[in-house]
Amino acid sequence: LVWGDIAELPYLRVQMQMSRHDIVVIGYDEDAGVAFVVDNDRAEVQAVPFHSLARARSSTSFPQPTRHCTYRITWPSELPTIGDTAAAAFRQSADNMRQASGASIADLTVASGAEGLAAAAALAADVHTWADLPDDELEILLFSLGAFIEKAGTGGGLFRRLLAEGCAEVARLTGDLATADLAQAADCCARAWTETARAGIQRGADVRARLDAVVEAAGRLPKEETDLVEALELASSSLATADH
Repeated sequence: LVWGDIAELPYLRVQMQMSRHDIVVIGYDEDAGVAFVVDNDRAEVQAVPFHSLARARSSTSFPQPTRHCTYRITWPSELPTIGDTAAAAFRQSADNMRQASGASIADLTVASGAEGLAAAAALAADVHTWADLPDDELEILLFSLGAFIEKAGTGGGLFRRLLAEGCAEVARLTGDLATADLAQAADCCARAWTETARAGIQRGADVRARLDAVVEAAGRLPKEETDLVEALELASSSLATADH
C-alpha cells in the first residue's frame, strides 16, 4: 500500500493535486517499465509507468509530501473478535475528533489549522468570510469544497458514508443496538456534508446565492459532527461491555 499524488497517476486523468491517495501495488513488469496497481477509483488493474509512479510517490503537494511512503500489509493467522476491534476503532475515532491527534501516520510537522470537531466549527464560521472574495475566487473555493467532500477518495460525504456502511455491517454481525444507532448518525452526518458540497455547485444558481446555501448547510455541520462523536463513544462502550 503506497501513497500517490492523483495528478501523477495517468489513469485518473485529473489536474488537481492530492498526495494522500492510497493505491496497492500488486506487481510489475520491468521490461515494459510498468507497475500494476489497484485503486478504489477503478474496477480494473491499472498499468502505471515507473516514471509516473515515481513522481506520484515523491510529490510535495497538498496535504503533505508522500515521501515514497509504503505500508507492507500482513495478515494475522487468526482474526480478533469484531466487537473488540470495532470498540477500539470507534473509541480512537472519537478521541481524535475531540482533541488534536498530531502526526499519527507520518512524522511530519502538522499544518496550522483545526482538527476534528474544532475543524467543523471553524469551517462553519469561515464560510461567512467568503463573501468578501471576488466572484472568480469564490467559484474556485466552492468547486474545491465540493470536490474535497464528495471526491478525492472520500466515498462521498467526507468519508462519513463509508463509516455508516461499515457501522451497519458491524451492527449486523454483533447485534449491537448502539452501533446500529451509530450507523444512522454517520449517515445523517454524511448527508449533511453532501448537502454542503452540492449547495456550492448548484447549476444555474448565482455564485452568491450558492454561497448563501453553503453557509446555511455548513452551519449544521458542528452539531452533526458532535452527534456522531457521541454515537461513536456510546457504541464503543456498548461493544466493550457486551459478550459478542
